[in-house]
Amino acid sequence: MRNEQTDPELVRRIQNAIDMLPSPIFIKDADCRYIACNRAFESYIGLPRTRIVGATVHDVAPAELAAIYEKADRDLMAAGGTQIYETNVRYADGSVHDVIFYKSVFCRADGQPDGISGVILDITERKNMENELAQAAREDFLTGAVNLRTFYELADQEFARFKRTGEAFSLLVLDLDRFKTINDTLGHEGGDDALRKFVQIVTANLREQDIFARAGGDEFRLLLPGTPQDGAIVLAEKIRGEVNRVSLQAPNGSVTLSMSAGLCRCHPDDTGIDDIVRRADAALYEAKAAGRNAVRAHPGVR
Repeated sequence: MRNEQTDPELVRRIQNAIDMLPSPIFIKDADCRYIACNRAFESYIGLPRTRIVGATVHDVAPAELAAIYEKADRDLMAAGGTQIYETNVRYADGSVHDVIFYKSVFCRADGQPDGISGVILDITERKNMENELAQAAREDFLTGAVNLRTFYELADQEFARFKRTGEAFSLLVLDLDRFKTINDTLGHEGGDDALRKFVQIVTANLREQDIFARAGGDEFRLLLPGTPQDGAIVLAEKIRGEVNRVSLQAPNGSVTLSMSAGLCRCHPDDTGIDDIVRRADAALYEAKAAGRNAVRAHPGVR
């Protein structure tokens, strides 16, 4: 009769088996110390097995990440069963990856918890793709300014904050002058280039909290939180001056860009962001009627 395998031989065979698996695998004892892992886990965190076995998460991970892992482990040991959660892991090259942890408690013969086994699934590429798709859904594909739907989402939040706190904001409606002439002279590719250059100029003058959106065609909206009307005029004139310095060339001729802007501030009796947009639109019409390449502020609430 064949002799039963010794425990060391069984351990060797199990270790060889998990070393063949591509996903990082680890096992911890009831004190949450590592007692085993596979080669993929060594490669993932960039430490040899001799440094991992007997260590805690605080010995192998940055302090801020180790605190997350330890709490999750302690919670799992107390609750039993399985645990799945998303977090980050520092990769061997020092970069931080998005991962999902799948962990389970295993028990002794008497049914008491004896430790945790777990596997790591790297979802960094998926997260990057999700972020790219989310950004694409928020932005105008041609210029990179936020789209009109996103503008209303953000502007409605700002309007609600104004109603709650009384901190006013200014709104500008801007567009490129004679955009049809630009397209006729430079072609649609030149018109697209004009829009992109215009957006680059505006964006370079904005703060992080400002909301800049393409409303359609050559019309844009710019909401300036916490900015009085006088400050908005100064900014609009600065942008207008920089736009005037842009000259675009094409076989059919050249075009020097200019823009017009209408602006207004919010008022306590406004019922929504569209009330403010209408006043800014009226001021834009005045700027166009005055000969274009101008900034006009709406004089009153209505």
